[in-house]
Parts: sequence; structure tokens; C-alpha cells
Amino acid sequence: MKAERLIQLDYFSCMGLQEIEVIAGAMREDAWADGSAVVQQGENKGGVYFILDGNVRVDRRQENGEIVNLGYLGPGAVFGILGILDGVERAASCVAEGTARCAVMERADFLDLMNGSTPLAMRFQVAVLRCLARAIRNTNGRLTELAALPACVISLDDLEQVFSD
Repeated sequence: MKAERLIQLDYFSCMGLQEIEVIAGAMREDAWADGSAVVQQGENKGGVYFILDGNVRVDRRQENGEIVNLGYLGPGAVFGILGILDGVERAASCVAEGTARCAVMERADFLDLMNGSTPLAMRFQVAVLRCLARAIRNTNGRLTELAALPACVISLDDLEQVFSD
């Protein structure tokens, strides 16, 4: 894939053009039509996805079958890192909203960089850590908002009234 497509992503801002060209050589560009699953919850395949254009909806199916929308990712977002790092099946499905174009790095190439000790590999590792730190901060913010919601208190009288009607 062409390095010019990656230069625009904040993820690679700590790297020089030659380094980005090396990384681009280990990636392919792919596109998904509206409603197509980029990643399917429960799968243990695929790579790491860098959104170039379009949007991706993140959904998680609960044990009771209910689908919970976790949010939307747009250009510059990265997903799939955790599944590659820990080898656990995908925790959510990522679905294209409109046409979504991503740069895709396969598991083996990603892990080679994560296990490497070259200056390029180390800068890539720093980029991964920055990405994970942002995700943790975002999650912390969402958890804080959830924790701040008032508790719902229901009395036995309330339940009797609902079921007696």
C-alpha cells in the first residue's frame, strides 16, 4: 500500500517517511460496503485495522442476544490491537457504516514489529502504547459517566402496582 495513505494518520506521527514506507509495505488497503462486517465478534482471525476513510460501528452481542452499540470509529481510529496482542477472540463486531476503507496489518507482521528491537519497531511499539492509552482514557471517561448516573430505586409497592394493573 502507499505510504501517503498512512502519513495522514496520527498513529504514525512519531515516524519518518522512510519508516512509514516500510510499514506500508507490510499492509494492504481494503474496503467494506455499508453493513459489511469488518470484524466479527467471537472470531480469532484478522489483523489490526487503521481507518483511512468512512466509519465503523462497534457492536457487542450480549449473552441474552441483545446487541449493544459501543460507539463509532472514524478516520484515524485503530481497532483490533487487543485481539492480536492477547490472542483472545474478538470482543465485538465492527461493521462498516457507508463505505469504510482501512489499512490492514496482518497478525504476523504486527507481532514482528511488537517483538522487534530496531528503532522502527520501538517507535511502532510506542505508537501502540499511545493508542492503548487513549482507549483506556476513553473507557475511563465512559465509566465515570456511567457511575455518575443516579441509581434507580424500586420499592416493593412500586412492583405490586405495576403487576396489579
